[in-house]
Amino acid sequence: MPPAPPSSRPRVKSAAARLTACVAAAATGLAALLAAPSPASAGETEGAPFATPSAVVAIQANIKSDLSTERFRADVADVLAMRPDVVTYNEVPLRYDDVLAPEGYDVYRKMKNRYTKATAVAWRSDRWTAVDQGTIRVSNYRKVPRNRNIMLGLRFANWVTLQDADGRTMSVVAAHVAPLDRNMPDLLRPSVRRIGGLVEQLSASGPVLVGGDFNVHYKSGRYPRDLLTEAGMVPTYDTLDSFFATGDHQGATIDYLFNRGADLLGATQHKPVELRSDHDAVVGGFDWTTDSPEDTQRLASDPAGDAAEKRRAISAITEAVVATEPGDRLDVVGTGLAIRVVFRKLRSAMKRGVEVRYLTRSPELTRRERGLTRVAAELGTSSVEQCTGDCLRAWRKSGMSRTFVLRSGGGRAVQRIDANRILTSVMLQERTRVVVRTGEIGLAEGEELLAQLR
Repeated sequence: MPPAPPSSRPRVKSAAARLTACVAAAATGLAALLAAPSPASAGETEGAPFATPSAVVAIQANIKSDLSTERFRADVADVLAMRPDVVTYNEVPLRYDDVLAPEGYDVYRKMKNRYTKATAVAWRSDRWTAVDQGTIRVSNYRKVPRNRNIMLGLRFANWVTLQDADGRTMSVVAAHVAPLDRNMPDLLRPSVRRIGGLVEQLSASGPVLVGGDFNVHYKSGRYPRDLLTEAGMVPTYDTLDSFFATGDHQGATIDYLFNRGADLLGATQHKPVELRSDHDAVVGGFDWTTDSPEDTQRLASDPAGDAAEKRRAISAITEAVVATEPGDRLDVVGTGLAIRVVFRKLRSAMKRGVEVRYLTRSPELTRRERGLTRVAAELGTSSVEQCTGDCLRAWRKSGMSRTFVLRSGGGRAVQRIDANRILTSVMLQERTRVVVRTGEIGLAEGEELLAQLR
């Protein structure tokens, strides 16, 4: 429940005008809700809130509890017309689930009583599947303050952990912190501690988005920055270095989208959207900063295992070389090239028309590196170069793995391999970790790493 300063929206003066405006708004909003198409599939931009699409769109929507049914439905229609992946609702204890989440959406909130039902998380069912969900009590002040008709300080947050078809997982929390009221304690800080504890637990499964009306202005002295920082909850206002009023609260910013796990899912854009409620919707666009689990394969050799287990790291590299076709390009950054099978596969790739660019950190070329150099010179389409001086310093600064392979075909990178050992017998004698990436983010990073050495 928000503070109650005068609203900044213009008011209709006459009763007749108010009735006409309400009827028109109700008709428009209800028609939009009923006519709205089902959510677009991933990649579609129809109805998107931003000109540049985001991988994940989240909306925080506090839809005033005493709005008429028609105006409430119209606000929900406006929110869902933006095709959000997730919505965090506040002030919806007496609203129906099938309105909060019509066809194409699912919703979760604990249906025990009006206090547990007041917040809800909705999500696009064509893109996300709930794998876990729950409810926590945020504050537990059970007295009804003077001039109020509910236990204003009894608050709950509902949460859902979601997974998409690529195996990405994120959690979403809907929270609504009690307002400051002189007839009850200030519950802001204990509430934020409770929410932060939940976020800490959920972060083990991936990034966590928290949407809610926190009833504190972003620039006020009460804003609990220390607790939010401790919990790793970063508002989009911090990430994007901008903020805006979030409704009719004398220009205050009290609705938020927080993010924990920006190293996995980062906020890239946000904006307010006017609603009939006394709150604006806060719309955030988030993009993944790492590839999905399906695009990343992690392997490890076992020097104490059988032949296949011992050679697992080497096999991953040779399989990538064998997969190249004439006209493809293969960039290899390594040291020594003492492993015979890797040398032979690289030589064969050169001879069948693959452009092999081998960059070695060996201070002096080894016997097999010299052999690869002769083949490259004979064919004129591949190269062997030494990475010394500035190149070696750039390699150390870049954080590139000990052995790096980037396979490209059709003018774009298609596979990247990182191994933590050099191309010598150490790959057989010591446990070697290999990461195979095929996602766009990892491939783009690979191209950037190579560019630093060239």
